[in-house]
Amino acid sequence: MNPSPNRPATDATKLDWKSFPWALMLLGALLLASQFLNPGKGQQTALSWYESSGLQQLEWNNYLSWLRFNGNAEQAKILEKQLSNGNPHGYAAAMFATQFVEDSDKRARDFWSSEQIEQWRSLRAQVPQQLENSPLYRWGLSAADPRPSRFFTAPFTGGSLWLTLLGLVGLAVVALRLERQLGAGRIVVIWLAGSLLSGAGYLMTVGLGETPLHGAAPAVMALLAAAAALSREPIHLTLPKGKTEQLSLSLPAWIVSIVPLLLLAAIAFTKTPMFANLSAGLLAAFGGALLAVVIQPHESAEEVPEQDAATINVELQQALTHGWSALGKLDGGTAERHFREVLKSEPEQFDALTGLFTAQQMQQPTPEDWHQTANILFSLQVDDAAQATQIAHHWRQYRQHAAKLPEPALWQLVITLTAAEELKLAEQLAMQHAEYSDEQERRKGALGVLRDALLKEGLSQRANALPQ
Repeated sequence: MNPSPNRPATDATKLDWKSFPWALMLLGALLLASQFLNPGKGQQTALSWYESSGLQQLEWNNYLSWLRFNGNAEQAKILEKQLSNGNPHGYAAAMFATQFVEDSDKRARDFWSSEQIEQWRSLRAQVPQQLENSPLYRWGLSAADPRPSRFFTAPFTGGSLWLTLLGLVGLAVVALRLERQLGAGRIVVIWLAGSLLSGAGYLMTVGLGETPLHGAAPAVMALLAAAAALSREPIHLTLPKGKTEQLSLSLPAWIVSIVPLLLLAAIAFTKTPMFANLSAGLLAAFGGALLAVVIQPHESAEEVPEQDAATINVELQQALTHGWSALGKLDGGTAERHFREVLKSEPEQFDALTGLFTAQQMQQPTPEDWHQTANILFSLQVDDAAQATQIAHHWRQYRQHAAKLPEPALWQLVITLTAAEELKLAEQLAMQHAEYSDEQERRKGALGVLRDALLKEGLSQRANALPQ
């Protein structure tokens, strides 16, 4: 199909950089870089120093006795069990125990010699510096030091590389659609909320002395759950099939929900402590999904466009007004009578057709009449973008009833959906009927309009997948 003489031909090789999900791409790059710049793996520097410096020998048994003396015998048992299982993070409980240090300083002469007291105080003075040199404790969140600012840096403390990659693959699947739905600003808001909520969820079940919160997976759950909550349309995939052919797949919208579920299962069974990380992922997921639903852009309520007096006379305008008023009162029968009165004189009057479509859908006593109205409405050639968007809205409602459209209406609808920038809906409709079409000229024209629109958006692969 030749381009319009009023518009230059579309360059199929030119990418539309503005349509890229830049916010999610930047976030993914930062999370991946954190794996190498700040690994946070293995034995932490601070814990190694705690054991080798002699501080652990000086105070650990005293700390366990202090716990028991203050009614925390069960906590002492848990820490001893952690250490016996090879988890050195149990020592962190003593390192962060401010009250224990204060009590020990007051009663130091009861269990240490003068030389030991001097050594203990000297080593204690070095603890903050040692923590600064330990990646996990510097960027992650210690269970005994719940500063909210640490929640936002915890995801950039490298966790398991394969778990981070799994989260980023999930983001890649939903990135383009999610950022188009929400915009970069809302993406950042959900990420920050997910970081905060994952930290809060972690603290709900973490035990003293256990590994601080680190790794990106729990916070990523907020974005993946947001994508699942906003998923309304089927997912279309184009896969290579042989050297020249391509296979088009249409997956149901609920398939997106599998992505966060897979990541959540991986978090629960591979990260320790299991319940703390599971709690972090769950709270981030619920919060991200709820926030996405609340802050997503909402289309303004449909209004009846003003009509020029030259286009529709006063009597018909009154009938149109009465029809929409009846619809507002959920009186479908009255509304249908008024809209039919307008259509007797103006068979293709847009507002009357959309009103009649809605009124008949509300009543649903005679489906044949509703299908007939839909055929007329979808056959309209509209130049106004708002009208095209409204027709796309009605098509979403109508297609659930699986009624087959006549080909003139079908191919005009593909053009209208393209004008409304509902490219996936237009693709789906075109791909379903292109192979069996008897209206070759209409088919060719509609596919040409859709192909041009896809190329303009930088979607050359999808444009080339359309039938010729």
